[in-house]
Amino acid sequence: MTLKFHRIVILAAALLLSLNAFAQNAPVDSTMLGADVLTLISQKGKGSATVNQSIEIRNALSRHIVANSNKKMQGYRVRIFFGNDRTARAKSESIAAAFSERYPNIRVYRSHVSPYFKVTVGDFRTHADAQRFATRLTNSGAYQTAFVVKEQINYPGF
Repeated sequence: MTLKFHRIVILAAALLLSLNAFAQNAPVDSTMLGADVLTLISQKGKGSATVNQSIEIRNALSRHIVANSNKKMQGYRVRIFFGNDRTARAKSESIAAAFSERYPNIRVYRSHVSPYFKVTVGDFRTHADAQRFATRLTNSGAYQTAFVVKEQINYPGF
């Protein structure tokens, strides 16, 4: 190989290394981390988005949801009650009913693992999603002891 070719390869390698070093030191904007872009676009005053898709895609997604609707997966839920006193059963029923009324689109799960009665809500794929919802519940004042638990969850809808 020629000397000219070696110089070009060395120059290219040096350029790539310097770009890599620059990229590693560049600040990262994490303000949009975990944000749902379509929700942000559709918020008042921020415009709108229209998604056009063929009926085949919509039908395939519907078939996928139906086929997986009874499957379980590892995920997270928010525990809003657990207790083991004499009134724990009645409290869990009351809390589950009140939650269902307030949040009709969020699934509620009551369970009894001796000696505790538990009320857990939601089917969240990520800890971050569950934590956002738990924070929302605690900030509302109604569920100040809400916390995230890792559980087998129902396959969430899309």
